[in-house]
Amino acid sequence: MTVLITGGSGFIGLELSRLLLEKGYRVVLFDLASPEQTKRGGEAPPFVRGTIADWAQVCQVVNEWKVDHVFHLGAMLSAQCEANPWAAVQVNALGTYHILEASRLFGVKKVVFTSSMGTYGYIPGGLVSDDTLQRPPIMYGVTKVFGELLGLYYHQRFGIDFRGVRFSQLVGPRIKSEGYGQYNPRMIEAALRGIPFEAWVTKETSIPMMYIKDAIRCLSELFEADAAKIKTRIYNVGQILPSPTAGDLLEEIKNHIKEVRITFKPDPKAMEILRHIPQQLDDQNARAEWGWSIHYGLKKMVEDFIKEYRAGL
Repeated sequence: MTVLITGGSGFIGLELSRLLLEKGYRVVLFDLASPEQTKRGGEAPPFVRGTIADWAQVCQVVNEWKVDHVFHLGAMLSAQCEANPWAAVQVNALGTYHILEASRLFGVKKVVFTSSMGTYGYIPGGLVSDDTLQRPPIMYGVTKVFGELLGLYYHQRFGIDFRGVRFSQLVGPRIKSEGYGQYNPRMIEAALRGIPFEAWVTKETSIPMMYIKDAIRCLSELFEADAAKIKTRIYNVGQILPSPTAGDLLEEIKNHIKEVRITFKPDPKAMEILRHIPQQLDDQNARAEWGWSIHYGLKKMVEDFIKEYRAGL
């Protein structure tokens, strides 16, 4: 059974590929950049260079590799989308259309889509559910809402088993993607490297976050969940609670690394965008329908981050 991972060279794609290989799936990575590290022991999955923005390339990889299932992770993130919203439409919106249409044409059975809490705008009270109205103020969120709705249409009209998750900010070692919430992993890595880091937020800034290992497990569990139990289709999948502030994260880092040179200098543009991010994602549908739960709290996350980072040096 062949699984295609778009954005497969990214940290999430690589870690997910390792888990799927362990489970016996045939995995193909599809991305513009070749992966820096494709295996941690065992066989490396094949890599195909290409972009989801190119319809012909998407058709080629899906058809040539006889793909059965797709994990559609490939996307431009928030800061990149704001810097170039025109490219964001080509990659995030049209790229998702290309994946779904190729899936229809070539008989792909299941598409798992990664969406984001960025699909919501400012919500009074800060709590959002799967039924909360989505009115994102940034292009990243706009393209993700488009992807969600298009996937639901392809499920209803063409019978593709489309499933998705709205992630909070993902935190993990060696994540290189740019985003307004990436101050979290950058703080830990800077402390580990013994270098100064100036976070672009206040110490009081808090955004929902999830450890990368929870995210990988989440995607695998949703993918393998009994189809009869999948009702909501696109799910909020929660966060570490209580949601840590940047100051909370700094104090936890100091519990493990004594010499830390982290300061705070809020960037007005970043703070304005982060202000529109929800404060809590209600994940009751994911919990009820396929048994989702968070395993990593703040302390356990920082401990494992440090262990994994040092093991990879």
